[in-house]
Amino acid sequence: MSSSGLLIPKLSRSLAVQPRAAGLAVPADAAARLPLEWWLLALLALGASTVCAVILIVARLPSLALGPGVFRTALVLHVDLAVLVWFLAVAAGLWNVAAPRHGRRALAISRGGAGLAGGGVAAMLLAPLLGEPRPILANYVPLLDGWLFFFGLAVFLGGVCLAAGAAGAAVAGRRGEPGLAAPWQRAVGAAGLAFGLAVAVFLLAQAGAGPAVTLEERLWGGGHVLQIVHSLMLMGAWLYLGAPALQQLAVGHRLVSGLIALELLAALADLALSLVFPVDSPEYRQGFTEVMRWASWPAPVCLALGLLVGYRRLARTVGWRLGDVYVVASIALFGLGCLVGAGIRGETTAVPAHYHGTVGAVTLAYMVWARCWLERLALPLGGCRLWRWQPLIYGAGIALMVLGLAWAGGLGVPRKAPQLEALASGPPPYLAMSLAGLGGLLATAGSGLFVISILGAIRKKRKA
Repeated sequence: MSSSGLLIPKLSRSLAVQPRAAGLAVPADAAARLPLEWWLLALLALGASTVCAVILIVARLPSLALGPGVFRTALVLHVDLAVLVWFLAVAAGLWNVAAPRHGRRALAISRGGAGLAGGGVAAMLLAPLLGEPRPILANYVPLLDGWLFFFGLAVFLGGVCLAAGAAGAAVAGRRGEPGLAAPWQRAVGAAGLAFGLAVAVFLLAQAGAGPAVTLEERLWGGGHVLQIVHSLMLMGAWLYLGAPALQQLAVGHRLVSGLIALELLAALADLALSLVFPVDSPEYRQGFTEVMRWASWPAPVCLALGLLVGYRRLARTVGWRLGDVYVVASIALFGLGCLVGAGIRGETTAVPAHYHGTVGAVTLAYMVWARCWLERLALPLGGCRLWRWQPLIYGAGIALMVLGLAWAGGLGVPRKAPQLEALASGPPPYLAMSLAGLGGLLATAGSGLFVISILGAIRKKRKA
C-alpha cells in the first residue's frame, strides 16, 4: 500500500468526490488519492531542490566555494525542481481538486500522468549521475545537455499535460451543471488553461525554429507563459487563504473574475505573438518582454492590495490568526520581488533577487495552502515546535536572500556565477553575498523543515 493510501478516508470526506454518472462511477477514495499522488511528487521535488540549494549556498559562501561545474549543475537542478516540478506538480493536484467530478476515464488519464511525471523527474535526477552533461543556464527552463535529462523533462511535462487535460474534461463533462463556482477554483482553472497556452507557444517555437535557433530561444517563450501560470496559481492560493479578508470588502465575484481574465489575457497575447513573429526575430523577444513588463503583474498586485485592505479591516474587528500573517508574508515577498524587478539594470544578481522574491511568494503560499489540507488529514505535525513558525522561517530567509542579491546586483556582481568569480571588487560584494548566503541558509532550513516534518508525519500515520 502506498504512503498516501492510509490518508484517503479523511481526504475523501473533505473533497466530497461523487461519480459523474452511474455508468462511470468512481470510488471516492480513488479520486481523493489522485491529488495526493501529485502532491507527494511535489514534496519530494521540493526536498531534492533543497539539497541542491545547500550546494549552491556552499558555492556562494566566501572561503567555501565549489568549482563552477558543480555550481552550475546544481543550479540547473535546483531551478527545475523548485520552480518547474514543485510548482507544476502542486498545480496538477489542485487542478484535479478544483475539477468538480471525475469519470473513470479522466481519473485513469490523470493517474497515468502522475506516474509519467514521477518517472520523468527520476530521469532528470539520474542525468548528472550517469554522465557529465553540460549545464545550459537558459532563462526560465535551464537544462543539462544530455538525452536522459531532455527525455525526463519531456516525460514530466507530458504527465502534467495529461493531468490538465483530465481536469479540463471533468469540468466540460458537467453538461450544463454549475461550473467552477468558487473564485479560487476559477483562478486554478485559468492556470490550467494558461498551461495549455504555454505548451502551444513551446510547440510553435519548435515548429518555426531553424537550425541556428538555440535551445534557450526555443524555450524562452513557453517559459514566459509559465510565469503567468504561476501568477494565476498564486492568485488562487491568495483567494483561498485570504477569503476572510476579502469578506471585509465589497468585492463581488465579477471583479475577481475580471482580474483572473486580465491575467489570462497576458498568456493569450503571448500566443498571438508566437503566431505572428518568428521565434528568432527581435519583435518576438521584444513583444514577450513588453507583455511581461506591463501585463503580467497588474492582476496579482490589485488582488494583493485588496487583500491588504481586507486584512487591515480584519485586524480592527476580530484580529489576525497566525495563518493570516503567513498570507501577508507571501504578499510582502511578491511586492519585494516586483520592486527589485523594476530596478534591474543588466545581467546582475538583481535578476535572481527579483525572481527569488516572486517565486518565494508562490512557494510560501503553497506551503500555507498545504498546511490547510494537512489539517484535514489529521497528520501528527504538532510534535515539532518549529512547525508553527516554519512559514515565517522560510519567508524571512527568502527576504534576506533577496535583499542581499539586490545589494550585490547594485554593486555589479554578475548572475549565474559562483562566489569566487563574484568577489573581485572588495568587501561590499563580500558582505552582500554573505547576507544572501545567510538568507539562503535560513530559507533552506525552512524548506527542509517543511519536507521532513510532513514525511515524518506520514511515517507516524502509517505506524499508527
